[in-house]
Amino acid sequence: MKRPNSLPFGLEKEELNRRLEQRLDDLVRKTKFYLRKDVSLKEIAAALVTNRTYASRMINEVKGCKFNEYVNTLRLERADELFNTKDYMNTHSIRDLAEDCGFASVSTFRRAFAKKYDRTPLNYAKRNGFKK
Repeated sequence: MKRPNSLPFGLEKEELNRRLEQRLDDLVRKTKFYLRKDVSLKEIAAALVTNRTYASRMINEVKGCKFNEYVNTLRLERADELFNTKDYMNTHSIRDLAEDCGFASVSTFRRAFAKKYDRTPLNYAKRNGFKK
């Protein structure tokens, strides 16, 4: 008899989420898939050996956001790393930064950056002494 909270292979929802999160974290470290502009939930679910429904639910419940928000968070963490890489911002533009972090457009990068850091990437760069 199937228990109310059980999922395929007899895993409880919490256990399934834990295992999927572990696989996702490993995938992030190994592939840095978030740096690709065309990454999709379908592709990530396949890499996690699950379906889109389970992958999406795990990201919503465990990471606390939707798939696109999660990917943008990873991209913004990369932007922060690059901002703090010696001379990166003195030799690269905001457009380069957006592209190097996987954003498909500068406007999407600006919006996501401003939402997270309460300032535009250009203001952040200027405030931290970078020329661009």
